Amino acid sequence: MRIGRRAYDLLYRVGPPWGNQRSPELVELVTSGRIAPGRAIDLGCGSGQNALFLAARGFEVTGVDFSPVAVAAARAAAESDGLVAEFVRGDLTEPPAEWSSGTYDLVVDHSVLDDLQGADRARMAAGVHELTHPGSTVVIWCFYDEIAWWRRAGARYPGIRPGELEERFGAAFSVDRLPEPAAGSGFGCFLLTRR
Repeated sequence: MRIGRRAYDLLYRVGPPWGNQRSPELVELVTSGRIAPGRAIDLGCGSGQNALFLAARGFEVTGVDFSPVAVAAARAAAESDGLVAEFVRGDLTEPPAEWSSGTYDLVVDHSVLDDLQGADRARMAAGVHELTHPGSTVVIWCFYDEIAWWRRAGARYPGIRPGELEERFGAAFSVDRLPEPAAGSGFGCFLLTRR
């Protein structure tokens, strides 16, 4: 990952620059009925906004993050909102058996896979396979390198290159790009469906 674990802990103590907002793409998929409630896991859940949105919509949710500060914040937010969700500390580059159990109907990754490089990215992608079963859906939001990363507004690191998700997941999943964020923006949201 590009910044260390201690840096993430610090960011969650002072307020991460990406804020505490839900993914509008995930919200649209759920509120439109395209994704129905079921068992869900939010990979790299941070302070839990996506997980808490899902819990409020009837999902049985687990959020995973390697930052104990983020996990504590997510648990506190769930308690404050009166929502039931499980939040655990886990390293997404380790086998899922280390931090989760079974498979899920929905897997959410909001800008985690694109934050990893090399073997770590490959291990997380393998973990996504282990967490899913036929019919599972995966929502991946990422920095997307369809334009040069240094020209992407608000992002100064390379992300997922075009065709990479198909290479990593195409043998087991259909991979569909959602209309938002728009093509050419340097960001992408993808819906993967396990065959």
